[in-house]
Amino acid sequence: MKADCFICKKHTSLLDYTAKAIAHDGGLTLSHFPIIDGELATKGHLLIEPTRHIEDLSEMNTNEAAALGKLISKGTTLIKEKFGAEHVYLFRINDKVAHLHFHLIPRYKNTPKEYWGLEIMKYPGAPKLTLEEIKKQSLTFP
Repeated sequence: MKADCFICKKHTSLLDYTAKAIAHDGGLTLSHFPIIDGELATKGHLLIEPTRHIEDLSEMNTNEAAALGKLISKGTTLIKEKFGAEHVYLFRINDKVAHLHFHLIPRYKNTPKEYWGLEIMKYPGAPKLTLEEIKKQSLTFP
């Protein structure tokens, strides 16, 4: 664990304002995007994160790499079946938080094309959830 890392703190239960994990596999965790500074989260925006502190894909071990593929597939299925997304994006950016993590971001029907791709994160019409609504979700794999 890296003491000043937001994601490491989240995984060691030092933060109480994030959603609980949906699944754990091979040293990775799948969860709904956490609320940061009271902001709303896009409904179905999921995160995949290693539980140990690593910053780059090249640092992943074999178990983590295998689990990543499984969680991408299962998380995408969950987003489509539970939330009704028509498309799911997978992004790894890591500019704000230096802990390797991946975003699974839903695109819902009737999202204007100018918000497709990376612009999806700026779409003001995306359905949103509060942290309390996220915590009430019964998110399991279909």
